[in-house]
Amino acid sequence: MKTYSALFEHRKVTLPAFVLLFCGFLQQSSFNQKDFEKLAPITGTWVTKRSRGDIYETWKRTSKKEFAGLSFTLAGVDTTPLEKVRLYITGSEIVYAPVAIGQNDDKEVLFRLKSIEGGRFVFENLQHDFPKRIVYDFKTNDSLYAHIEGEVNGQSRRVNYPYKRIQ
Repeated sequence: MKTYSALFEHRKVTLPAFVLLFCGFLQQSSFNQKDFEKLAPITGTWVTKRSRGDIYETWKRTSKKEFAGLSFTLAGVDTTPLEKVRLYITGSEIVYAPVAIGQNDDKEVLFRLKSIEGGRFVFENLQHDFPKRIVYDFKTNDSLYAHIEGEVNGQSRRVNYPYKRIQ
């Protein structure tokens, strides 16, 4: 009876761990090169108008498996870089990897693609402070709605970037 009890106790401990591990696998998304190609409309230059200076994103294709992006503000004649981004596919993952200028020791923060719905791409990193999600939604060939979201001081926060293609 003692042996059965020890085995039963062991099962009670490992069953929840197994369930959590299995659920983690279910949440993992698998993408391929065809999915990555759906991001091709990002190439070009985009602008969103802001009172403190317009924000620009410019993207180019650097290889079959990678895009490179740069965002900056332009206020009058002053240009201020905001971040550099690598958007790439590795194995079955598509990764959005920004380097925010002057943050995170100028190291990439990795956001993995979680879903594609039409022209809407949701990248996520729940361990990051803010944002936790980055969303790109291609509405038309010349219209891109992006936003970042997460929590700041326990409050939900979302910042919208309605971009128009200029090039």
